[in-house]
Amino acid sequence: MKERKIKFIVALMTIAVIGLIAVQFYWISNLIQVERERFRRNVFHSLLRVVDSIEKEEAAKTVIASIWKNDKKKNTIPKSNTLIVEDSNSTSKMVKIFTDEAPYRVNPKNDFDSTKRGVQLRVFAYSPERRSVLPRYVWRSDFDTIVKNRESLIEKVVAEMVEVNSQKKIEDRISVSQLNSLLSREFKARVSESPFYFGVYKTKNNSFTLLKNGADTTEIRKSRLRTLLYPAEMFLDRNELVVYFPTEQKQIISSIAGMMALSVGLIFLIVGVFYKTIQMLLRQKKITQVKNDLINNITHEFKTPISTISLACEALSEPTLATEKSKVIQYSKIIKEENERLKIMVETLLNTAALEKSEFELTKEEIDIHELIRSASMMYDEVIKSKDGKINLQLNALNSIVRCDDFHVTNIIANLIDNAIKYNENKPEIIISTLNDNKWISIVIKDNGTGIPKEYHNKIFETFFRVQTGNIQNVRGFGIGLSYAKKIAEALSGSISVKSSSEKGSEFELKFPLAGKA
Repeated sequence: MKERKIKFIVALMTIAVIGLIAVQFYWISNLIQVERERFRRNVFHSLLRVVDSIEKEEAAKTVIASIWKNDKKKNTIPKSNTLIVEDSNSTSKMVKIFTDEAPYRVNPKNDFDSTKRGVQLRVFAYSPERRSVLPRYVWRSDFDTIVKNRESLIEKVVAEMVEVNSQKKIEDRISVSQLNSLLSREFKARVSESPFYFGVYKTKNNSFTLLKNGADTTEIRKSRLRTLLYPAEMFLDRNELVVYFPTEQKQIISSIAGMMALSVGLIFLIVGVFYKTIQMLLRQKKITQVKNDLINNITHEFKTPISTISLACEALSEPTLATEKSKVIQYSKIIKEENERLKIMVETLLNTAALEKSEFELTKEEIDIHELIRSASMMYDEVIKSKDGKINLQLNALNSIVRCDDFHVTNIIANLIDNAIKYNENKPEIIISTLNDNKWISIVIKDNGTGIPKEYHNKIFETFFRVQTGNIQNVRGFGIGLSYAKKIAEALSGSISVKSSSEKGSEFELKFPLAGKA
């Protein structure tokens, strides 16, 4: 796949993912806004119900007080400090009168009086604290009289309410505790049980009164959750009931937490899939490039020994060479060495494929590692001499018997020697030394080559990785030798490591457990 096409596909996928994420965030924002409006709508509805309850309660108090005042001439009514109308489960209204003497419970009843041709409304009162005292009349009126006077009474009550309320302060008409009770009941039923604060805003004075304990006037002023108290009193001073919830945003977010969590999860999933897709696409591109490079390198690597063998065979076919035995032996040796080189390269490729699929098997035998080192070194005698170089063996390990696969270990050492020769701009000087380290044998292959930058020390053991700095890129190779060496060493319970820096040569260390001590 062409690089321009890959970039175009990646760009389209990026735009699509960004678009999906943007749409997701847009819908989350809309969802929060909808939930905020629903929350405020419920609050407004609750405020309207509270205002309606306050008006009704005040009207009821005024009506009852006016009725009792109107009929006071007929009966003596205990002097009351507070008058409260309470609904009961019975069909009658219970009126509780607190007098200076004792609390009285008054029960109005429709009672037919046989001495008169009509119905009277009589109220009995008794003290709960003095149950032995018989109930007594506290108020009585003819029912038809009440009916006749109802219309004029209502007119008087309304006029009195307007007159009295215009003269009363808002603090005298309602209390903080009453507001708190009504608001708590409504919010609990329609909004939530979260804490709230309120106050009454006087538009005339631009000030607050009846503040709930702990309320912050700054927050109350900013709140849009407000409604008029006594909205019917259009020509009197306007007062607003204002509330605010300190945890309003938290409540809104918590109400959609499940949907938000799902949306965020999907966003992360989309981003994760997008990342893995791009990663796979780039990896596939890299594999394609490595495959092409590998084919080119294999062609070059195989071409050299094949050409050498071909030239040697042509030389041996010359009639004049038949009498020169030393030349025949020399060319035969070249053919053998190049053939071994080809064999190692083919086996390396096949073993690398098997290692990647975990299908290889090792034949472990007790072998003298020194013999393997000498055998691998001899394979490069002619090459090292042609470059005026040398291989110095310092086999100092007293115990050199290891349990390993001689073929694969020979290939590892041969690959390290081959790299030391190829990646070298000087006359190759290779030192191979061995040393016993407790239950291990250490094999160090040191050269005076171009070296490896420190940032590549871990990457050089990855399959197909090749350092692309300095003149190294001019050298053909498969990029599989060191990865093959690492996998074989680890499969034999050993290890391989490197010490190197640019232009200062490299030092590879192989470690294997000694036979019988692993």
